[in-house]
Amino acid sequence: MGVTLPAVTVEEFQARLDAAGGPATHDDQSVTWDGRVLDTKDKVLAFLAEVADARAEGRTLGPP
Repeated sequence: MGVTLPAVTVEEFQARLDAAGGPATHDDQSVTWDGRVLDTKDKVLAFLAEVADARAEGRTLGPP
């Protein structure tokens, strides 16, 4: 069984996230499971379109 933490407010949760990860840096970027770096707005929008197409077709994106 996992660890259960007490319920917190949104503000408390955000404070925990901020404390744990520190502030964003200039090189923060998302990377997909297959290694694509989503470091521009166009790449993110293309990835989101891919996700939408997959959902519409009833398939998932992820490791085989």
